[in-house]
Amino acid sequence: MEKFAFLFPGQGTQFLQMGKAFYDHYPIARQTFEEASDVSGLDLANLCFSGTVSSLNEFSNMQLAILTTEIAIFRAYMNDYGVYPQFAVGHSIGEYAALVSAGAMTFADAITIMMKRGELVSRIIQKNMGHMAIIEQASSQMIEDCIKASHAQDSVYISCFNSESQYAISGWNDKLEAVEQLLLDKEAIVSPLFHSPPIHSPAMNEICMEYLDFMNGFEFYPFRFPVISNYSGAPFSDPAQIAKTLTYHLISPVLFTSASNLFHKYGVTATIEMSPKLLLSEFIKEDQPNIKTYCYGLINDKQKLDELFQSDPNFVKDMPNFAGRCLSILVSTENKNQNQNEYKEVVKIYEKIKEKYNEQQKNHAGTAADPHAEMLDMLIAALRMKRLEPKQLKNCVKTLLDETNSFYRFATVYNAL
Repeated sequence: MEKFAFLFPGQGTQFLQMGKAFYDHYPIARQTFEEASDVSGLDLANLCFSGTVSSLNEFSNMQLAILTTEIAIFRAYMNDYGVYPQFAVGHSIGEYAALVSAGAMTFADAITIMMKRGELVSRIIQKNMGHMAIIEQASSQMIEDCIKASHAQDSVYISCFNSESQYAISGWNDKLEAVEQLLLDKEAIVSPLFHSPPIHSPAMNEICMEYLDFMNGFEFYPFRFPVISNYSGAPFSDPAQIAKTLTYHLISPVLFTSASNLFHKYGVTATIEMSPKLLLSEFIKEDQPNIKTYCYGLINDKQKLDELFQSDPNFVKDMPNFAGRCLSILVSTENKNQNQNEYKEVVKIYEKIKEKYNEQQKNHAGTAADPHAEMLDMLIAALRMKRLEPKQLKNCVKTLLDETNSFYRFATVYNAL
């Protein structure tokens, strides 16, 4: 069996028309764009499909566009195959998409947090004092040597470790330009990104505490699978670490090579990039050539995966069954109700849902006009009878709706809990 890692890239992913094929062909993708627009007040479909390049590349807009497109693609994949990864890894902005895919952060909250991140980073941009640059055909040691030779240790930093031969550096303009020139003299390839803020470096220190305070106002949730942190280069799955990890993420380098080096250790045999174009897959091909790479946003790779899931025994779909997930949640949650008569009602509900599950397994539609709505009502009633805390009950329902791509159908029910 193939073991997957999901990849979510960041800046550089954006281009006009990105995600449009998914928007046109998957209701769940269209609903994702609509939710992002409702939360942000920005028409994401218009921005991505028919806006201008300059508008799409504006930092705050770019963040929202990438996050929305990647979650739309991820949800389309889950709609088609339902197979979760060993873990996910995002690059910069992509880490937020990875956390949403893992269920640790709601998409709406991720959009809200991205908006705040954009607002804070824009303060640095307005000073027009720093930028980033991509460095290729160089080693990290060569870059560090050039930083030292320029006496720029306190103003220029390696901000992304992308692969064994590609890095990003961030810092203040005058010192950064001096480092860039030294690297050019050593025949490295230097691509200045003058419109990119010096993110993932201490240049962001002044906005960190405000960002942390803002994120501490959000609720985060249990992970369905670990996410490899850009900050530590190691997997984490503790919701309590999210706010602090994403704050350090602003001022610390992206350790993508550390993440990709973990793939063999955890048995990953293939990566699926949830992106409208190849980006991180190229780094994997360079550093981990034995790992198969696919990009779900590319039509050729999407068709290849479809063929593999239909014919290759190592690619097995795992489509979640709504009734089956309801049963699993009922069985796995602790009963805190000592009243035996009330608990008997829980058992009756379990049997009713099981009956509907058996009907579905026999390819019968069941008798209810909307069997999923009825089962959800029964599940909520049973969890209340088991005396679950409201927060735990809501988490159970969130898990069900996330795993069955049913959130938009039952958003009103969920929000009322």
